[in-house]
Amino acid sequence: MFTFWLDPEMTSEATSPYPVTYNGTGSVDIVLYYGSNDAQETVVSVTDAPITLTPVSMLEKWKPRKYYKAGEIIEPTVSNGFMYKCTTPGTSGDGEPEWGAGHVGTTINSGTAQFTHYGAKFVPSDVRLALNRAGLDKADAGSGVSLGKSLQGGSPVAIYMRLTNRFTDVRNDSTDPCIYIGTNKLRFSKQAI
Repeated sequence: MFTFWLDPEMTSEATSPYPVTYNGTGSVDIVLYYGSNDAQETVVSVTDAPITLTPVSMLEKWKPRKYYKAGEIIEPTVSNGFMYKCTTPGTSGDGEPEWGAGHVGTTINSGTAQFTHYGAKFVPSDVRLALNRAGLDKADAGSGVSLGKSLQGGSPVAIYMRLTNRFTDVRNDSTDPCIYIGTNKLRFSKQAI
């Protein structure tokens, strides 16, 4: 299966959310390896476009009358740049609450659910992707990286990522995952032995 790996030997799969910690403002560079450890597997783009990896927002919008589990992170239906974590599980109300841009830690009630202002959300433009470390300096924020028309398993592609925290608070992507790396539509096949 084509996925991200922690090592070029493809022995340790990188599971999302990736353990990326931001200690204050600034950037952190990481490298993951995209590929399949099955040398007989091939992936191609469904269209004529190349295979492209792109940073994508994964925050869900608040919904009325939905049961929220503790720990779920959402944003308002009209984004205000902040995210909110469900701290008391329950069913949201019929009408969307007033989220406001209050202080981190402020609580907002919606039906029987309670959300806590969790801070500014990460956005795709906080991520730069490149095929080598030097390319990160030139990569456009939030843009994808092209991997060609097809990839053969057995040999991964190193994907360099620069994640920037625009804020002064410590951020940890394993507790507030907002961004994932998506692909365009792909078709997978396996060669017969």
